[in-house]
Amino acid sequence: MRKRISRSIQAKTFISMMVLLIGCCIIIYSMVMIFLPKNYQTELEHQVSADFYDMVEMLERDGWEASSDSLLEFSMKNNATVKINDENNNNVFSVNFANMEDGEIASSSSPSMSCSATFVQGGRTYQLSAIVSLVAVSQSYDILIKLLPFIAAMILFISVIGAFVCSRYFSKPLVDICSVAKRMTRLDMTWKCDVKRQDEIGVLAASLNEMSGRLSVALDSLKTANEQLQQDIEKEREQEKQRVDFFTSVSHELKTPIAIIKGELEGMIYKVGEYKDRDTYLRHCLKTADDMEHIIKEILSAARMGGSDFQLVRSDLNISQMLQKVCRNNSGRIEDKEMKLNMEIQPDFHYEGDGRLLEKVFSNVISNAAIYSPIGAVITVSLKNGVFSVENTGVHIAEEDLKQIFVPFYRVDKSRNRNSGGSGLGLYITKTILDHHGIPHKIENTENGVLFTAVFQ
Repeated sequence: MRKRISRSIQAKTFISMMVLLIGCCIIIYSMVMIFLPKNYQTELEHQVSADFYDMVEMLERDGWEASSDSLLEFSMKNNATVKINDENNNNVFSVNFANMEDGEIASSSSPSMSCSATFVQGGRTYQLSAIVSLVAVSQSYDILIKLLPFIAAMILFISVIGAFVCSRYFSKPLVDICSVAKRMTRLDMTWKCDVKRQDEIGVLAASLNEMSGRLSVALDSLKTANEQLQQDIEKEREQEKQRVDFFTSVSHELKTPIAIIKGELEGMIYKVGEYKDRDTYLRHCLKTADDMEHIIKEILSAARMGGSDFQLVRSDLNISQMLQKVCRNNSGRIEDKEMKLNMEIQPDFHYEGDGRLLEKVFSNVISNAAIYSPIGAVITVSLKNGVFSVENTGVHIAEEDLKQIFVPFYRVDKSRNRNSGGSGLGLYITKTILDHHGIPHKIENTENGVLFTAVFQ
């Protein structure tokens, strides 16, 4: 039995509530038995005192002979013995009801009280005294004792019924929730906890229902999550490959000019062949060093913008004026290749951004168009309703190259000839700058050539 009770919350709740209710009822009834007679006695004493002093006032006013009926009434009402003595202590009036109750002798254990006072009548002083038997107090206590078996039965009955109702009310939903939890441990989500309550138990049931729905969705999507994990692993591998390619490309880009400078310097030192003309090859070495410096600056710029602590310095920019300035700076190169530059730039378009970086974006895109377009091509620079575009005709980019056009050090020209292009960082830096500004952009082939588009939102 004890083991069964320890495993049942309903049984434990029933026993706990019954013990609690019985204990509370016993305490309450005990307090009634202790304090009710005392309070009743105090109240009776106050009433008797008030009646006694009212009688004294009446005796002073009417005299004791005329007030004998009132004295008799006071004695009968309060179970009192009343005496009046004159100034010689002779008894002139007495009445005794203190020891009689319905014709029987009252219990000597009943509490009593005495009162005395003097009054003047006809120039003589009289002593009024009364001894009151508070038999009603002992009678009330006796009644409470006689009612004890009935009260005990009622306490037990009410406690059992109350404990059963409370245990049923509180434990049944918990039992239902427990059975649901057991099914959850088997990953069985084909259930619903039907507990229609607004309290914490109802909240628990609703939470279990919600959790069941979420777990069901989670289990259903587990396969998708595993597939996504495989994709993330492949993506991580691809990023690792890109990092390796980045360092390989950096090494390659720096190794070539260093080898050129080293070879030319050795030729000039040992005066080998044409390297005897030191002035010519010193100038060539200086140009190669300048190219190296340019590459290193681009690498540092790309690395700095790729860092997590990079922040833009935003200000209000007149994009229209900035774009016209970049076009003017590249007009000489475009004219040298006998190409045509069309500008369709709306006036006074403003944008909140980093002016130095956005100018670099415009310069990279327009200079790329000039570098990779053939002689006689047309370059159209447009800015309409916040949409910036550059289209250069006469050339297309293969689809496989378009997918990697923004990869650092990637060049469509696989020979990596310095005379036919840059380091391969220009478009990567352009993409990084636009991403930091939150500007959507893309490069695509058109019917006539290649189109770069960026939308300033």
